[in-house]
This record gives sequence, C-alpha cells and structure tokens, in this order.
Amino acid sequence: MGKKISYMMAIRDGIAEEMRRDPTIIIIGEGIGDRGGSYGHTKNLWHEFGEQRVIDVPISENGWAGMGVGAAASGLRPILDLMFADILFEIMSPIAHQAGKLHYMSNGQFSVPLVLRSQMGARTTGPHHSGAYYPMLMHLPGIKIAVPSDAYTAKGLMKTAIRDENPVLFCEDKFFFHKKMEIPEEEYTIPFGEASIIRPGSQVTIVAVGTMLQRVLDALDSMESKVDAEVIDPRTVVPLDMETIAGSVEKTGRLLIVEEAHLTCNAGAEIIALICSMNPGILKKSDRVATFDIPHPFSPALEGEMVPNKKRIINSIVQLVQE
Repeated sequence: MGKKISYMMAIRDGIAEEMRRDPTIIIIGEGIGDRGGSYGHTKNLWHEFGEQRVIDVPISENGWAGMGVGAAASGLRPILDLMFADILFEIMSPIAHQAGKLHYMSNGQFSVPLVLRSQMGARTTGPHHSGAYYPMLMHLPGIKIAVPSDAYTAKGLMKTAIRDENPVLFCEDKFFFHKKMEIPEEEYTIPFGEASIIRPGSQVTIVAVGTMLQRVLDALDSMESKVDAEVIDPRTVVPLDMETIAGSVEKTGRLLIVEEAHLTCNAGAEIIALICSMNPGILKKSDRVATFDIPHPFSPALEGEMVPNKKRIINSIVQLVQE
C-alpha cells in the first residue's frame, strides 16, 4: 500500500523518519525553524524535534557549514540545508578542504557523515539562485552525489544519504517540489551507485539525470515517429553505475545524456569519456542536451530556451537514430 505525496514532502518525511530513528541527526539552515523553511520543506520538524536538533541560523553560510563539518567529525550526523545550490560557492572551503578529505587525511580515524541538502534548478529565480552545480563537486574526491528524479527516489536516496558515513550532496529540483506520486508507506531505502532502467529499448540509450527524466519521457511520448529508446535514471552520479549504462550502449550504439547542469564539463561529458575508454568503438553516435553556458535570465521565455526542453530533446533523439 502507498500514499500520494509530493516530492518535497517525501524528502521531509524521509528526514523525519531518520531523525526519529537516530538522535544524532540534526539539521542546520536558514529559516528552517518555526516557519518551516523557505519552501515549507522542513514543515513541522522544528515543532517535533526542537531547536537543539533543528538549528535555525543567521545568514552566515561559511560559518555554519564549518560548524556542520566539525559536528559530523565529532559524532553527529548533520544535514546542512543550503536553500539554493548556488550557496555551495559560499561554503566551498569547509566542504572541499575538510569534509571530503578528512577521512583520508586521518587514515580512517574520522568520518564525516554530512548531507548537503541543495535545492537546484532554473525556475525564474535569476542568475544567483538557479544553478545545478553537482558536476563541480564530482571533481572533488570523497563526496557522493545523489540527484533524484521523483518523490519515490528522493525519499529512498535521502534515507541512504543520511546513513552514509561520507559527505553527500543531495540535489533537489525546486520545480518538482509539489509534483505528487504514490510511494510506499513502509520504510525503504535506495542504494547508491545503482542506476534504474526506466524503459527498455534498442535504438538509443538516454541517460536522464534527475528530474530531466520526466522531460525525456514526455518528449518520447509526444514524438510522431516512435523511437525504441532505453531510458536510464542514474540516481547518483557519484558513485556512477557505468556498468548499466555501458551495457545499454553496447546494445544500442547511441547515447544521449540529458541534464540541467551547464554543458561544459558536465556529468554527460564524463559519461561519454568513460564509455569511450571502457569499450572503444561501441559508440556510433552521442550527444548531450544541457543548459547553455550563459547566466540564468529572469525572463521565463529566455530561461525556457536555455535549459533542456522538449524541442531540444526530440531534435537530438531524431539526429541520433538517423543512420
């Protein structure tokens, strides 16, 4: 049995379940107390767990990020609520220099079980609050990265992230916060590093990162000439399930990666490079549909053209399946 719940509340419920299970879990962030966060995404957590575990902090991101890293190294399991993925730039020093390296530098004496909860996505929030910057942290050893595609996946991955002994960047799409789907009422987790084949096919492999999965499925369903596409949801980009992706490409010979990160040096570039090095010659054609390399505009019309959209996805698929 299941219940229909939004993407945002599924994540909130996953956090609440874990906080009830483990008293060492705390949340640190701005505006997450009595009012329940800027999106309502921490609704009622402050009332249930109190100010000692739901810590509402001032606008001093680098300071409380450092506090979170120290707390994680000292036996707690903090969740840092960043509000926007763009705030990663404000906290990069404690995350890159300490959180990702401390386990290695201490020869395993310290762990940093820290979750960076970052809300991403171009949703008419302008140049400073619209980024999808997970590829930048893919470059940093020691940090895992989860990019859920829907409410079911988001809850399961969040519970896994909280239980992990390593720092995890957890990327949430603001646009999908209120999109509902039925999810199980019983407890479940989703393992890291295991991609999901959403739709089997033989003509082209499409890797859709995060909620771009929904956009890819919509594009495929609306095409006049149907394409037998194998659609894969990687679920995590660190660790990345290249075995599943490569197995699909061996069958199709064609690969498309759709993601909301900027085009240059994104996850899709890494996936194509890995395919070419793992099995040279199996890739006949490849393409990436991503956000153009420009700052995010406020204009909805301009924004709609710069991010992956149905038209761009369909055009890419058509080009890939042509002989």
